[in-house]
Amino acid sequence: MRNRIVLLLMLVVSFGLRAQVGISAGVSSVKGFGIPKPYVGLHLGVEIPRDDAISFYGRASFSLPNRGDFQGTTYATAIDQANTTPYLQTVTYNDKMNYTVLEGGSRHYIGDGYDSGFGAYGGTNVSIIFNKVSREYSDYDKTKYQLDPNQNLDRGSIFNLGVGLTGGVKNTFAGIGTLYFDINVSYLIISLPSNALAQQGELYTPLLFNFALGFRRELY
Repeated sequence: MRNRIVLLLMLVVSFGLRAQVGISAGVSSVKGFGIPKPYVGLHLGVEIPRDDAISFYGRASFSLPNRGDFQGTTYATAIDQANTTPYLQTVTYNDKMNYTVLEGGSRHYIGDGYDSGFGAYGGTNVSIIFNKVSREYSDYDKTKYQLDPNQNLDRGSIFNLGVGLTGGVKNTFAGIGTLYFDINVSYLIISLPSNALAQQGELYTPLLFNFALGFRRELY
């Protein structure tokens, strides 16, 4: 998935070589409303100005996984129940999840424009968000016990579609590039889990805040 995203960004750049194109990269953090831990990661993006006041952008953000605070319990059953005591063993687990965010939209600049001086910007965006969900089980004797594979899944995924607003500030250093910081607020209008493990739980929220700090360099 990540290789395809990088290839897509390269294709966008190649088609825009005859026009001004900004390539950006930096750190990012996804914070779900009501979720205590932020998801920290990196982002890559492209931005194409229509003029000095309006631009169109695309961005891909990737986060590291976070572990949930909730610890659940399940049971492993003895493979040979007639000769194993006890025939049930308690197993604990924690869930983990990460974010891959693909977003695009428009930006409207105020103050100094797209490629000069200090300014602010705001706009709208649409995002496609993928979550990988995994479950880590505590150790148990796998030579004697087994988990029910139908009841104890170890991975799943969530496909989401969101809409939102963006706002930020930037400062362009002549001949060097642009330093920027922005915040995207997205509301997930569609959420499709792949299985029961990926059902909306303690790590999921439909309201997301995506913070990005990075540097943009222009290609002409």
